[in-house]
Amino acid sequence: MDPRRLVRGLRWATIAAALGAALYLGGRFEVVTLPSEGCSPVARYVPGVRLLVDRWARTWQSGDCVFVSDAAGAVHLVLLAECDATDAWWTRSDVDACPGATGDELGWVPADRLLGRVLLGM
Repeated sequence: MDPRRLVRGLRWATIAAALGAALYLGGRFEVVTLPSEGCSPVARYVPGVRLLVDRWARTWQSGDCVFVSDAAGAVHLVLLAECDATDAWWTRSDVDACPGATGDELGWVPADRLLGRVLLGM
């Protein structure tokens, strides 16, 4: 076997694998920056912080910090409080001084309106 052909084939395989990995990571994860003015409805993240969000999260737990959309399509940062039998979630905020969309405003949020779980604040 010709070594040049082997190297060329390995080079293309490496490029294809790197491109596939970049597409996967770019589609699954997103970096979101919270507005620097105002307040954050979640105490662990201060205004202006950058958040790494998993947009394809498959499971959810009570206490997860997530982005949800309301009935009008607006996006809110909330904490998940509890799940009911229909896989809908009650949300909460842990900062009383910051007006956030809580379960009182959103009601039970169906799982299809959970947009992504915050993995890391940077």
